[in-house]
Amino acid sequence: MPEFETPSKASDLAGQWQGLSFAKLSQNLQQHLTLAGIDDVGTEARYLLAAVFGQDVWQAVADPTQFAQSKPLQKLAILAARRLSREPLSHILGEKGFWTLDLKVNSDVLTPRADTEKLVEMALEMSKDQTSGTIIDLGTGSGAVLLAFLSERPNWTGTGIDISAQALDVAKHNAKTCDLADRTGFICSNWNDLPDSAYDMLVSNPPYIASDELAALEPEVVKFEPNIALDGGIDGLDAYRCLAAKMPSLLKPQAGFALEIGHTQAKQVTEILHSQSHFTDLELHQDLAGRDRVVSGLRRT
Repeated sequence: MPEFETPSKASDLAGQWQGLSFAKLSQNLQQHLTLAGIDDVGTEARYLLAAVFGQDVWQAVADPTQFAQSKPLQKLAILAARRLSREPLSHILGEKGFWTLDLKVNSDVLTPRADTEKLVEMALEMSKDQTSGTIIDLGTGSGAVLLAFLSERPNWTGTGIDISAQALDVAKHNAKTCDLADRTGFICSNWNDLPDSAYDMLVSNPPYIASDELAALEPEVVKFEPNIALDGGIDGLDAYRCLAAKMPSLLKPQAGFALEIGHTQAKQVTEILHSQSHFTDLELHQDLAGRDRVVSGLRRT
């Protein structure tokens, strides 16, 4: 085997790492990650090493006289082999940071992305003058958006909706570990089957990838994340048509909503919302990369 050929088995990795200092181990791990097509290998190596050797492992990495112990190398090799197969790091670690929260994630839910924090930001901005209220999150998945919002709005309560019971198990766990279980409720349902209600805020990060574009997504997404949370139909807009029809019966007059969109979908989503004549004050908001990411607006009186 060439020195930095990606190993097919964890045992191959562990064998390569025997007798290495922590510094050499980190360097070797990062080179394997690079060859596997993974970005930001320094950060990824840091997380993998810390998961096995503890958060202070980087003190050992900085000292060339410190050598990795043999037994923990087996555990590291197993985790690294999973990552080299392009299993998401969040699944391997079992958690992902989002907003100010540490959330459990697995293959039943989408891993929360930094871009989605824009959805939380806009919901918070639109609710800043309300001392209390109720929020509904359609397609809540891990509960990331709902829980991030409620963590900043202590007098609000919220409801997360998802068609996947497995996803809701994750969301309920996260609500409990974030000390928000007493202000959240979760319902397993198709959006169309929800009874009419009257919420003060609605948020959603719906599936918005066109069906024929799914195969071109990165392996972490295609192989390991739930298709039902990604597939937006032939043109990627099915969920927005459903949202536009359902939102009027879920929102109070003048209640706000914020929807995440694909960065090329602003015109189409805005047209869908305008076609229902129930919404006003539609605005686009960009993510940190300057791409269209969120459409917000109000339900008409």
